[in-house]
Amino acid sequence: MRRLRSLVAAVTVGILVLGAGAAAVAQTESSAPVIEITDVNIARYPRVQMIVDFLNLEAALDPAELAVTENGNAVTDLELETIAESRVQVGIVLVIDASGSMEGEPIEAAKAAALSFINQKRAEDFIAVATFADDVQVVRGFTNTKSVLVASVEGIVAGGDTAFYDGIIRATELFSGDAARLERNMIVLTDGKDEGSVASLDDALAAVADKGVRVFGVALESTAFDPADLQTIVGATNGLYLSTPEPAELSGLYDQIKRELDNKVVVRFNATQDQAGDLAIGVSYQTLATSTTVSVPGFIKAPPPTTTTTVTYAQPEPYSPANAGPVSAGTLRLLGTLAVGLGIVLFIIILAGPGDEDGASAFRKRLQAYGRGRTAPEEEKKGFLARIPGLSRFTKSAEEAAQRRGLLSGVNAVLEQANIPLRGGEALAAGLGLSVIVGVLAGLFTRSVIAAGVGFLVALLFVAAAIQFAGTREKRIFERQLPDTLTLLSTSLRAGYSLLQAVEAVAAEAPQPTGREFGRSIAESRLGRPVVDTMQAIAERMRSQDFQWAVMAIEIQREVGGNLAEVLQTVADTMRQRNRLKGEIRALTAEGRLSAIVLALLPVVLFAFLYTTNRGYLEPLFTVTAGLIAIGAGLLLMGAGIYWLKKIVDIEV
Repeated sequence: MRRLRSLVAAVTVGILVLGAGAAAVAQTESSAPVIEITDVNIARYPRVQMIVDFLNLEAALDPAELAVTENGNAVTDLELETIAESRVQVGIVLVIDASGSMEGEPIEAAKAAALSFINQKRAEDFIAVATFADDVQVVRGFTNTKSVLVASVEGIVAGGDTAFYDGIIRATELFSGDAARLERNMIVLTDGKDEGSVASLDDALAAVADKGVRVFGVALESTAFDPADLQTIVGATNGLYLSTPEPAELSGLYDQIKRELDNKVVVRFNATQDQAGDLAIGVSYQTLATSTTVSVPGFIKAPPPTTTTTVTYAQPEPYSPANAGPVSAGTLRLLGTLAVGLGIVLFIIILAGPGDEDGASAFRKRLQAYGRGRTAPEEEKKGFLARIPGLSRFTKSAEEAAQRRGLLSGVNAVLEQANIPLRGGEALAAGLGLSVIVGVLAGLFTRSVIAAGVGFLVALLFVAAAIQFAGTREKRIFERQLPDTLTLLSTSLRAGYSLLQAVEAVAAEAPQPTGREFGRSIAESRLGRPVVDTMQAIAERMRSQDFQWAVMAIEIQREVGGNLAEVLQTVADTMRQRNRLKGEIRALTAEGRLSAIVLALLPVVLFAFLYTTNRGYLEPLFTVTAGLIAIGAGLLLMGAGIYWLKKIVDIEV
């Protein structure tokens, strides 16, 4: 019996020695140094970028010993960077065995090794974490944030069977979508053979081959450990297989894999093959060599320098009506610039209004006869347009046409609010005249009737927007001065002034536009109009709802009695607090309003830039039905977006 036991022990020792020897041979065969070209990028051909991988390299990598050939010819303009120096993004999936056999010290050592590996990563290293037990769990997708990865690893808990094949397949599926651009690596840690997988070993091998993933195997030897499957997958991907029976040594194995991953060099050079076809690239390092062939699109070579030649130009033919052509582009530009400048100057002069000898406008002089105590001029001068031959009739016709259509009152109201001393017909004539000039110039430059019509409409809208902007600015200034105006009225009433005298004090002391409007109110009062009605007219001219409320308070006080000074002071304090709230809201929404302006102008500015620099790129938008539909849909969506943004940032108080 004792002899039988000794014989069994001897056989067991022999089998273990043979197995260890076979494993050692397998490890020695798989640890032979290999050089590979893992990626070639020709997106900017003739600029070529490729990544060279050094597998199982024992000595330190020396990039200076790397040589590259192109179609058998040595490349001299090499740019070399190690992976640690480059910005190449590398993807690594940490696949950890979380089965029941890993409970206790093994899983804690595996987590510590993974955390040590994560803390050594570059900013360009994207890591994902997956575990396999009864089923496969993707603990964390690809990210380069260390804190997120650390929290993911620390939460791993062991328990269940070992679905090894399913874990390999699920990890390879992570290299899809945005992660497909990453360098593809996988580190698998396990302590046993597969148990409970739906897939087979052949399925796992097909998955890593399809995605081109390099697998690094880390084995924690145990009683149920079988290295065959892991070694097969590692060998099929030219990976690195490492094993240890001690959990404490796992961190050292991960460090060895980290050094292996860093054995990459990014190579850049300018190819010389200018014809489309196959380009043979060879790489050698010491005694190692590899090659690959890529299909390149070719490029256009710069023409060789030529000798100076003498060009003889034909003499121009003498001028005659038969060979006279259109006006040259330079002459058109000069005439167009002069016409636009003249039109703008004319428009500004019309808007500013004519001045007399002492600088006062005719409108202001008419008011001064009643409001300032000065004598009226003996003879009112004609308007500016009336003194230009032919324009007075056009101005009168424009005014009559606007009056027939019921537009004259609205035009006059806008002009009064903007303080533009023009009649409605004069403003219409000036705006239409400037728009016609712009339209004609646009047609001359582009030789297109459509462009002329667009230029006319754009100029007309610009004139209307400018007048509207001027009116809005006057209204905003008036309402900003309104609390001080009401306070001045209140203090004047407390001092014993009548309402008319208080209005005169405001007209004399208040800044513009308040002083101007109250001066007009005084003039109307001296012509026999009630004071409250003249103040109501101010509210209508300025379109100020705030002043409308103040006038309403004055009317109510005059009907029911009471202390008008106290009422006006209360209204002034209320408006002052309201203006302060408006200012706070405007400050808080400033970023939103600026974002809305940028978003609204960005498509227009980008379209104008492309139309100016690369017009052919935009031609399909105007020549194809789908392009015209896209323009219409884009304009509708832009309008809806602008309206939406305006409603978001426009807060009424």
